[in-house]
Amino acid sequence: MLYPDVNLQKRTQQNTTRYRTALYLRLSREDGDKTESDSIANQRTLLEAYAIDHPELCIVDEFVDDGYSGSNFERPAFQNLFRELEQGTINCILVKDLSRFGRNYIEVGRYLERIFPVMRVRLIAVTDNYDSQSAWKTSDSIMVPMRNLLNDAYCRDISVKIKSQLAVKRKRGDFVGSFAAFGYRKDPANHTRLIVDELAAETVQDIFRWKISGMNNQGIADRLNAEKVPSPAARKLQSGAKLSLHFRKSDEPPWSAKAVDRILHNEVYTGKLVQGKTRRLDYRSKKKMNVPMRDWTIVDNTHEAIIPAEQFELVQRILETETRRPNDAETVALFAGFLYCGDCGSRLVRRSASYKGKRYIYYQCSGSKQNKGSCTSHNLRDEKLYNIVRNALQMQIQIVMEEAKFVESIRQAQQEPYRVRCIERQIRQLTAEKAHTQGIKEKLYGDYADEILTREDFLNYNELYSKRIEEYDHKITELEAEQRNLQTAPNAYPFLDVYRKYRKLEEITRPMVVELIEKIEVYEGNRVEITFRFHDEIADLLEELHQKQQTQHEVSA
Repeated sequence: MLYPDVNLQKRTQQNTTRYRTALYLRLSREDGDKTESDSIANQRTLLEAYAIDHPELCIVDEFVDDGYSGSNFERPAFQNLFRELEQGTINCILVKDLSRFGRNYIEVGRYLERIFPVMRVRLIAVTDNYDSQSAWKTSDSIMVPMRNLLNDAYCRDISVKIKSQLAVKRKRGDFVGSFAAFGYRKDPANHTRLIVDELAAETVQDIFRWKISGMNNQGIADRLNAEKVPSPAARKLQSGAKLSLHFRKSDEPPWSAKAVDRILHNEVYTGKLVQGKTRRLDYRSKKKMNVPMRDWTIVDNTHEAIIPAEQFELVQRILETETRRPNDAETVALFAGFLYCGDCGSRLVRRSASYKGKRYIYYQCSGSKQNKGSCTSHNLRDEKLYNIVRNALQMQIQIVMEEAKFVESIRQAQQEPYRVRCIERQIRQLTAEKAHTQGIKEKLYGDYADEILTREDFLNYNELYSKRIEEYDHKITELEAEQRNLQTAPNAYPFLDVYRKYRKLEEITRPMVVELIEKIEVYEGNRVEITFRFHDEIADLLEELHQKQQTQHEVSA
């Protein structure tokens, strides 16, 4: 803000030394600045009035840091002010008090005692009665360091209190971040609660779906940019957030592979809050350090999930198995991260070669290249490996599904038909008794009207039969629930749902490999061994099958 100097000639005559003065205004809730007297408007009014009473001060500019802590000097407006001081366009700073200038005892002292004297910059703190031009002549030379020390201690105390408050809120499941994760927004009625941002949530779901289909992070980012989908940074800017983005070279910050990766790793999309992952080195610094995972604050079911937990876990497994890809590829290789040499344990690497104009893909042991003589190349054509894995998957799925079907048939056969019939009979009996009681209750009012029943008897019988009807309803509800449980027994083996999903296997897909295969080992001579996931669960299934077959045999004997 520029102020016209209407009394320039008059002031020059009155005082030969004039100062090109800048107002510096700062406010921060983090420092506990809550009083009305600390507001930006009140600071400005106070400083302008002071300048009017001191004609040698010519206000030429104003710098405002609203919402920035005084514990350090990494504030945008202050940095701009300091550049003006270096250029010599300003040689005096006017602040309400020294705490507005800063609360860091060491840094404030460095500016007052070293930097400003060398730069010949005058600093005036109005309510502290401090003027650097005359400080050395007064008791301020002793009092100013004391004030700075108190301001620093105050800032440290506030920092401790804020940390304690945030820790309590995090444990309670309140969201304490500055910005909600992409796909969510803060509830206008309660800023500690997250609600779904429908448009962004659709993008998050697309990202997870594309990842499962086999796309890599850069391919997903390229697709989002091509479809002109707003990135997380763009979404924040659209909402009016003030951001300092070093990569903001255009009006629309683009998607990047890193932004996609952050979304794919963020558990917030499953409905849980994971907070306290970083902390400041100390209250004076903005630098942060990572907190060990064991000290994170994790609270489940704090908001609506965008991604099912099973889908999120599948994507984490996909991310763990991803390996380096060709620069021009938008998808991850089908078996990337799963191929190992069965002889030396090294990873198998994917190679390509051309022969008679045709391109061939093959795999070879990386150990044979790194330590020559330690292992052989184990060259295995991609087409051959694909057929081996497909046949093995088909056989595995068929075996598991047949075993599961047999176990289920035995389980159903062994259910107690007597209990099922008993429940049905009880429900019929209770329903009939309820109807009979309902009929008696409906006749009560007629008997009361005919003066067969007194008013007191009518009320007592009406209450009695109402309670009986409620008891019948309660018993019938319990029996119906038991009946449903017997008819639809819970799935004792959730992994079977994964196998059912792929029971009509025709072609191998990346999600299929990730969900069903643990690793693929290739030995000399192209012998292939496949370790399937859920081997412990399958062993339990086989054990149950064996026990039920034995029981069935004993019963029939």
